[in-house]
Amino acid sequence: MKKALEFHEELKDALECRREFIEIEQLPKLKELFKNFHSSFASIVNLLLNKALIKEDPYKHDQKISEISIPPVTQIMENEKAVQLGSRLSFYDTQLEHISHYYVFSIEYISSSRIKLLKKFINYIQWKLIAETSPNSTTRALASAFSNIRSGNDTLAISIINTSANQLATLQKLIDDTLNSISFFQKETYKLKVRERIMINSGIYKYASENRYDETLSVIKKKFNETMVEEKFLPDFIKEILEEEFSTESDELRQDLLYKLTENAAKKEKKEEKKLIIKAPSLNMLLNAALTVCSASPQLQSMAEKINWNAAVLSDTNTSALVRVLSKIFKINTSKNIIFEIEYVDDITGSRKVEKIDKSDFHKRIQKIQNELSSQKLKAEVTAIKTAEGREKYLTDFIDSINTRLKIFTYQAGGIDKFIKKSASGSASSQLKGFVIENNAVKNIIIKSKQQAQEYKNLKEEYKQFTELGMEGEK
Repeated sequence: MKKALEFHEELKDALECRREFIEIEQLPKLKELFKNFHSSFASIVNLLLNKALIKEDPYKHDQKISEISIPPVTQIMENEKAVQLGSRLSFYDTQLEHISHYYVFSIEYISSSRIKLLKKFINYIQWKLIAETSPNSTTRALASAFSNIRSGNDTLAISIINTSANQLATLQKLIDDTLNSISFFQKETYKLKVRERIMINSGIYKYASENRYDETLSVIKKKFNETMVEEKFLPDFIKEILEEEFSTESDELRQDLLYKLTENAAKKEKKEEKKLIIKAPSLNMLLNAALTVCSASPQLQSMAEKINWNAAVLSDTNTSALVRVLSKIFKINTSKNIIFEIEYVDDITGSRKVEKIDKSDFHKRIQKIQNELSSQKLKAEVTAIKTAEGREKYLTDFIDSINTRLKIFTYQAGGIDKFIKKSASGSASSQLKGFVIENNAVKNIIIKSKQQAQEYKNLKEEYKQFTELGMEGEK
């Protein structure tokens, strides 16, 4: 159970980092991709209208969109091709315009069901293969119109449809890949909810270790219907959880999942066949993991400065105007230490708890950690150790110790941020400096460092097993 709780915490951190990546990188990129897609599509529609190969839908501007919908896919009659194709392309163009200008690009809004809808929508026409033999009636009609243009002498028109179709094919693939990435995050978020609400604080772990998967699945479904009525029961996702928690390959599955969720993490190599000669892993891998931890120092410094600033804003807000005037006249120091009260839910008992954190003590701990996160100091201390075994132990202890303390720090920093925002009022709110990005960056550093250290451990174990089999190993 302890191991499961540790993985659960790592999973939450990885999902938080993934959320940040999606919100900062992928969602703005997705919106821009849709805008470019709409622009390229509009070029083709305008060209077909100018060539009188389609007719504009007279009711286009009367359409009111509350949710994206897919144009018809029924057969197009030959004698109505210009009208029907024009109507479908006009409808599709209106939908694209809505996505480009009015769609809400947020994780909360782009749910799993909307992702499926957007994927179906963006793949309505297969731009990579516009052919008159396509099984899609709209694609066939569009290919016929393209063929009409290509058989003519208008080189500019031919260039427009060729360039735009190629751009649409590329953009279609990029949009599809981005939606797949967000879909993966939504799936793992769903699985995390199941872990939190059903798995962690129940007897499922003991039950699953003694019973078959199908029986465990039935028990989980019963609890699911009691505690997660707002969600749909998805047995395939639940089976993935059971594999990750209880199968003989659970350790590997968990590690793979963390790798997939964490951006910029080292990718796990999957070897198709065992080599006859294998090298012992270098201690530089552990050193790199330790140096990765050291890279958290600037983030800690930034957070410390912002917490000081925010505390000063709160202190100034809570001090009366008369006291502030008198303190300036008589140079009285009215500053007082601040106690942050943070709330959290105990993962084991499920009860809500409150922890009081003294700002001065918190900053002393930050300073102490920063003093230990000097890469030059780390390298010097490692170099001073004579044996490889001693260096390995020093680096392993350093990584484990600092990461444990950093993890507690990020947890408390998140609580402090919520406390400050909740305590501020009026004009003070606008003066606060947020540090969520820095805190998430530290979480990302912790995960990456752990993965690098685990990779060294895995390679070392592999090397040990390899040499025990009497095969050749290289130091």
